[in-house]
Amino acid sequence: MKRIMHENLNLDTGSPVKIKWCDYDYFKFPLHFHDEFEVVYILKSTGTRFVGNSIQPYTDGDLVLLGSSLPHMYRSDPQYYENRPDLRVHAITIQFSKNFFNYGVTQYPELFNIKNLLIKAKQGVYFHKNANQRIRKKITRALHLNGLPLLMECVQILSMMSSSQDYTLLNNEDSETESEYIEADTRLIRVLSFMKREYTRPISLKEVAAVAGMNQSSFCRFFLAKTGKTCINYINSLRIAYACKLLQEGKFSISEICYESGFNNISNFNRQFRKATRHSPSEYLNELRKPPLYRLSYH
Repeated sequence: MKRIMHENLNLDTGSPVKIKWCDYDYFKFPLHFHDEFEVVYILKSTGTRFVGNSIQPYTDGDLVLLGSSLPHMYRSDPQYYENRPDLRVHAITIQFSKNFFNYGVTQYPELFNIKNLLIKAKQGVYFHKNANQRIRKKITRALHLNGLPLLMECVQILSMMSSSQDYTLLNNEDSETESEYIEADTRLIRVLSFMKREYTRPISLKEVAAVAGMNQSSFCRFFLAKTGKTCINYINSLRIAYACKLLQEGKFSISEICYESGFNNISNFNRQFRKATRHSPSEYLNELRKPPLYRLSYH
């Protein structure tokens, strides 16, 4: 059985924005993803938040922006499953079509900051509690809006998020695409394309440098200056992201996933996985398997 489900929200017809007030005894959704972007604001609840590779606790006030197709799940703490009337999950979610800003963010300078925010959302963006209170108030206000006022408020919320400096990216995986480097050195575009195509097999530094047409020492300096990461760290981040997806699907053993994702030994795989996620592969898998998980059908 796959452990990750595709939810179809159908926001490409009708209004591109959907806002929802959540009042649950506990979160019931399994690990899933959808094409739409999503803002999740937890007003009242505690538990564990799963976003891509990230597994972290959440409490009242938790605010996250989730990118299109980013796997996620909220699991309430055990006491929420004890039928206690004093414990409820209160949250607000805003979901908007990934096509909503496609033209505007590439053509209008006023929306370029939102474009950058949506790129970051591929990794999941957590907005710190001690700041960003104006954003949280905006989200609460939006709950009482619909139609054009809701669309305008959604743009305001994303604009405020894009201006915030008080955030943390939840995943270390590299989510850049070639289009983001349209003005970059063509050597970098070639190298990133090569890495993303070949990372599941052993790749030598000599081989990557050759793609850039540079010697190894010059290439190392070039790549670090352009990406802020070493070549091997970048490749490992791609491999760990893929390994997490395979773990979520539940089709392969951990040892099979190690080699399938491009690592050549288990000990290095375990070390790099813990470095990226703060969990070993087995711990990560155990967290995903913890009850209660529910099967839902998406159409």
